[in-house]
Amino acid sequence: MSEPSSSPAGPLRIAVLGNGTKPDVISTSGGLAAEIQGQPGLELAVVDLGSDSDLSGLEADIALVLGGDGTVLHTARRMGDQPIPVLGVNLGRLGFLADLTPTGLRDRLADLAARRFTVENLMTLDCTIRRTDGQTLVYRGLNDVVLRAAPPFHLIELGLRIDGESVISYRGDGLILATPVGSTGHSLSAGGPILPPNAQMFVITPICAHTLTQRPLVDASHKWYEVIPSLTEGQAVTAVIDGQMQEPLAPGDRLAVRRGETPFPMVRLSGHLFYRTLRDKLGWGTDPALDRRSGSGGP
Repeated sequence: MSEPSSSPAGPLRIAVLGNGTKPDVISTSGGLAAEIQGQPGLELAVVDLGSDSDLSGLEADIALVLGGDGTVLHTARRMGDQPIPVLGVNLGRLGFLADLTPTGLRDRLADLAARRFTVENLMTLDCTIRRTDGQTLVYRGLNDVVLRAAPPFHLIELGLRIDGESVISYRGDGLILATPVGSTGHSLSAGGPILPPNAQMFVITPICAHTLTQRPLVDASHKWYEVIPSLTEGQAVTAVIDGQMQEPLAPGDRLAVRRGETPFPMVRLSGHLFYRTLRDKLGWGTDPALDRRSGSGGP
C-alpha cells in the first residue's frame, strides 16, 4: 500500500548509505551529500558507507541507498524490524528497487524537500529452517528464498506444503519462493509470472522442472509454505535468501516461509509507474498509438 509522506515538520533528514568498497559509490556519495546540504528543506543526517553497521536505529526520515538492488536488499536486512523509507539510486546495470539514476535524483531534490513523494510498504518474508538436531534458524528477506541443487548437482526432489496441506513434489534443479518484489528477479528468469509490488501473494517457481506439468504457482501471503527436501546419498540442497545468505540443508531439515510481520518502506517519487519501469528495464516494446494516449484514463 502506498501512503503519502508526512506533512513537513522541519527539514527532511536524509541518510546516505552504500557500499564504500566501490569507488563510484564514494564519489557519488560525496557529490550528493554536498547537494543535499545546499538544498533548502533538506538536512544531511549521516553518510554511512560501511557494510556491517547496525542500521536498526538510524535517525533519519529517509535513506538514499547508492548501488544496485543487491545493496538495497543488504540494507533492508541491516535495518531489521525498524526500517526507515528507502530511495534506491542505481549505480549498476538493471535495477528495480534502485531505479533512479544519480542525475535523476539531483533533479528531484526539490521534490524531496517539499515531501512530494509517497511511501510504498513492500511485503517481506520470514524464512525459518528447522534442523533435525532441534536448531532453528530465522532469516528475514525481501526478494526470495531459493532452494537449489548443490555439488555434486544431482536432480533433487522438494515436497511443498501450503498451510499443512501437501501440494506437489517438485523434481528438478530447485525451487523459488518469491515475494511480489522478488517476482521480477530470479523467479522471472526461471519463467515465473510478474506480480505488482503491492500484491499480497507468493509465487512458487520450479527451476528446470523434470516434468513439464510442474508450473509456477501463485497463492496468498497469509498462508505458510513449507518445503521438505527428499535427499538421498549423493544429493545436496542449499537455501539462499535474497541471493546473499546461504544455508545447506541436510536430510530431515524443513524450511518454512511466511509473510514478514514488518513491511519494507520504499520512497516513490511522483511519476513513478510500475509498468513504465518494467518497459524501461526489460526493453519491452509498446504500440506507438498507445504511447501517444498514455496518461488517458481509459481506452
